[in-house]
Amino acid sequence: MQLYAYGTHNRAGEITYEQIDQLTIRATITTYTKTSSQGADRDTVEIFWGDGTSEFVWRTNGSGDPQPNDVKINYYTAEHTYPGRGTYTLAMRDPNRVINILNITNSVNIPFFIQTQFTLLNTQFQGVNNSAILLQAPIDFACAGQRFIHNPNAFDVDGDSLSYELVTPFQERNVEVPEYFPVDQIRPVGDNNIATLDPLTGDFIWDAPQTQGDYNITIKINEYREGVFINSIIRDMQIFVRACDNRPPEIESIDEICVVAGEVVEFDVITSDVDEGQLVSLTATGGPFIANENMASLTPNDQFSESPSTSTFKWQTTCNDIAAEPYQIVFRVVDNFFDTTGLATLKTVKIKVVGPPPIDLIGESQRDQIKLDWESPYDCEITDDEYFRGFSVWRKINSNSFDIDTCMAGLEGQGYEKIIFLTNEKEGNRYVAFDDNVEKGATYCYRVLAEFAKLTETGNPYNRVQSLTSNEVCVVLSRDVPTLVEVSVKETSALNGIIQVSWVKPLANDLDTLQNPGPYIYQLQRAEGLSGTNFVNVDGAIFESFNFNSPIDTSFADTGLNTQDLVYKYRVQFFASGINNPLSTSDDASSVRLTTAPTDEAISLSWQFQVPWNNYEYIVHRKNDQTSNFDSIATVQGLSYIDTGLVNDQEYCYKITTIGSYNITGLPEPLFNDSQESCGIARDLEPPCTPFLVVTSVCDQADVAVAFDDLENVLEWSLLTSDCPPADDLAGFNIYYALDELADLQLIETINDTEVNSFNHKPNSGISGCYAISSFDLLGNESELSSRLCLVNCPAYDLPNVFTPNGDSTHDTFTPRNNRFIESIELEVYNRWGQLVFETSDPQINWDGTNFAGKDLADGVYYYTCQVFEEGGIVRDPLKGNIHILRSR
Repeated sequence: MQLYAYGTHNRAGEITYEQIDQLTIRATITTYTKTSSQGADRDTVEIFWGDGTSEFVWRTNGSGDPQPNDVKINYYTAEHTYPGRGTYTLAMRDPNRVINILNITNSVNIPFFIQTQFTLLNTQFQGVNNSAILLQAPIDFACAGQRFIHNPNAFDVDGDSLSYELVTPFQERNVEVPEYFPVDQIRPVGDNNIATLDPLTGDFIWDAPQTQGDYNITIKINEYREGVFINSIIRDMQIFVRACDNRPPEIESIDEICVVAGEVVEFDVITSDVDEGQLVSLTATGGPFIANENMASLTPNDQFSESPSTSTFKWQTTCNDIAAEPYQIVFRVVDNFFDTTGLATLKTVKIKVVGPPPIDLIGESQRDQIKLDWESPYDCEITDDEYFRGFSVWRKINSNSFDIDTCMAGLEGQGYEKIIFLTNEKEGNRYVAFDDNVEKGATYCYRVLAEFAKLTETGNPYNRVQSLTSNEVCVVLSRDVPTLVEVSVKETSALNGIIQVSWVKPLANDLDTLQNPGPYIYQLQRAEGLSGTNFVNVDGAIFESFNFNSPIDTSFADTGLNTQDLVYKYRVQFFASGINNPLSTSDDASSVRLTTAPTDEAISLSWQFQVPWNNYEYIVHRKNDQTSNFDSIATVQGLSYIDTGLVNDQEYCYKITTIGSYNITGLPEPLFNDSQESCGIARDLEPPCTPFLVVTSVCDQADVAVAFDDLENVLEWSLLTSDCPPADDLAGFNIYYALDELADLQLIETINDTEVNSFNHKPNSGISGCYAISSFDLLGNESELSSRLCLVNCPAYDLPNVFTPNGDSTHDTFTPRNNRFIESIELEVYNRWGQLVFETSDPQINWDGTNFAGKDLADGVYYYTCQVFEEGGIVRDPLKGNIHILRSR
């Protein structure tokens, strides 16, 4: 009895810690035990510090905190100083677990063991390293046959990122519990008994428990700092599965939200229960609930109310809440099925708090550098512990005016390069930065980010976070080159196409007309293709003026082109003081090339171009048959569009208008340019779904004797509508066959009936061969072939042990019971004295019971040996046995 009390104690637990200084931590062991097991209650437990030492730690919450359902919470806290930096493993081992855990064999005799591995970082350079806090208790209830969800809701105070995984529990260091089974492997198993853990959110979903009882699972929470693994907690938790005529309550709320620091997060959480008379109570856990100030609230909270019930979550965010990882709020609604508690449902909501963008970024060219300045003060430049660090400046060649997503801080993947890593420099009442690594003629585009980071004791940053991006500003250091602003197709034709080309003159101040006197000449040049480099002068497109400011054409209609089939690229060469060598050349810019592709009742459009400005929006035009005008049908941001709802076999014509900008003060914007006109005929070219094929043969049936002439392969198929929508015009199926895996498939049958889903085929030799199937529609569009399925012959040869050669036409000859794909045999039959009385090489044998002289052999037992040769000369193991001749039957 003492062993029983001693061994029915531990239900769940984990070890967490705080780093106090460089080498000292404060560790807390939290255990959940069986309240009624008073004989096994622990005033102290032994903690192993991972450096070869251990100590007994007193319980810090008196006699423990009793909870409903025979559960008690115990806390044991102690401090320890390590001899040096390194990786250590905290551990606690206690005999034993509670009795009758269904997925741990003989759990009463299995020790309870929990551990936390951590790395003592160099606090001067890497900062302190505290473990995550697990905000959701590791004891939970589930109902048999009902979906169950749990989340440990780990929160990391240092802003490190976390991941979750299911592991096998341990009984001591590096020793897993023997005969432990995942909870969904307790019978009955199957599709209605599956348990999963989301590695990102920590949601453990068991859909659904099937057998009543107590279960334990172990969740490992891994922690990473700037992508480097630094610690892990192993939490052991218990799930009580009960038989209950009860359904889980439900939660309705948002899934995620992104806010700028300083905004209020406020939304309703609606809870309900389909069981009549059930009350529901909502609670929530998460980082915003444990903040020292601006703590989140849930109203009402933790009180049973009639269903449905609405609670309001509210959180006033501040600049100190800016973080790389979203805050995770776990809402837990429970009914009162067990009076004080019941079946619970969890919902995880993620809240991302981002830094506000720097405001009013302006750029200015200053001789051989570019000056940038933006608004001061910045909304979040005052934070706790100098969390705001300053600004970084980012640059790219040419503009990228993308839409800012509140959930996506920083500039990753947008093509910008960080050129100034941290600055807080000011001029007057504005922040300022300078870029002197610039060249004349290039278009430089800038954005600014605010940078946040925690600081080590020596001021080194870690866990860096970036704000939303500022507006983009583009500057040309010295605009002493012509700038193309238009390459627009005005007429589509194979012979008489027209493209309008326009440009802007260099700036007089940047050009220095004193050093570069007139005459000034502009020569338009043209090349073919998006990547064409073979530029030639355009006839008639040369413009000259003696004075720089004299009126001059900066636009030209290039005619006689094949705009129907070709793309043209342009540039402008600028000459001063004659036409010997160009003083500068503009960037290249191409026309817009539109391509159309027909599909069923739709036409797919895509377009390409090469231009120095940034095209950020596209208007899709379709020709109106009534007016012959092009009507706008859509405006998109991508480089493709599908025009649906069309009539098959009818022609539709399109053109695209691009909208773009250099984002440079002094240049015209927006820039509009048209593609050529492109026409297409909507036509059904989409094949039906590929059928799923299954092939069976006699070889799939064990010990079945089938005559050679009756051998057939059975093909059966179905359409996988979950992968491909069914075709309304499905017309039939094509069956293909090949002799073997190396041979080409040949069409052997066309089935013009969509209701047929099987076909029997009899190859010329045996059953060997390969099959595939396709489907086709009324227009003859054929799907891809299914997977190629191959069969091989299955030789079989069995002999009986008796026959009756008495002339009654029943079993008069000795023949094999099963004879498939056998080429020849060597059969020898002997009498009891060892004399050979019959032999044959014919697999059918057909022995009538006579000897070599044709005389009937006496009734009795004869012995045989039979060497069997399969088709292809393969030798099988020899057969041996006896044959009983019975004529008197």
